[in-house]
Amino acid sequence: MKTIITMLVLTFMGSTMNAQNIKLPAPQKTEGKSLAECLNERQTSRDFDTKKLPLQDLSDLVWAANGLNRPEIGKRTVPTATNWQEMVLYVATADGIYRYNAEKHELKLVKKGDYRKECGPQPFMTVAPVCFIYVANHDKEGRISDPEQKLLYSNHHAGYMAQNVYLVCAAKDMATVTIGSVNREALAKVIGLPKNNFVIYTQPIGYKK
Repeated sequence: MKTIITMLVLTFMGSTMNAQNIKLPAPQKTEGKSLAECLNERQTSRDFDTKKLPLQDLSDLVWAANGLNRPEIGKRTVPTATNWQEMVLYVATADGIYRYNAEKHELKLVKKGDYRKECGPQPFMTVAPVCFIYVANHDKEGRISDPEQKLLYSNHHAGYMAQNVYLVCAAKDMATVTIGSVNREALAKVIGLPKNNFVIYTQPIGYKK
């Protein structure tokens, strides 16, 4: 009987998750507060609850950060200079670090384990159930060649992503804050980032305490 129950649970989980990927539900695009309300309520909060995020909320957040809003032409929810699209979104949870695949709208497991404490020195890093890691892939081809200019643009692009996340958090009465004091080189090693991929900063997210 125990074996049958276990098989049923695994079958149910398989519809959204397997050993490598978390398949996310489609993002909600027609419900919630108005843009003006979200802008009015946008704020930084460091008081997180430990409650895990449902897949729907996680779906809405990653899509807002770097999802496709015009999939037929490959355009995203955030602008990038010359349509470079060099930004890569990683998501750290208590279970592991995942890379967001916008085309499939899913999270691919990169590394098992809880590495949220590596995303910043603040004590609340392991309280927030999710932390976004904004990474710039400067190996991706584009029309920008100067390294300093590339980094400048990537900082701008990460800012657009974080602001979108702030607005979703305002819409859902959630807490978030951007973390610039993260040890970028150490976190890059934890993730196993390839050469010329740089951590810009991180953003823990969760429900308000």
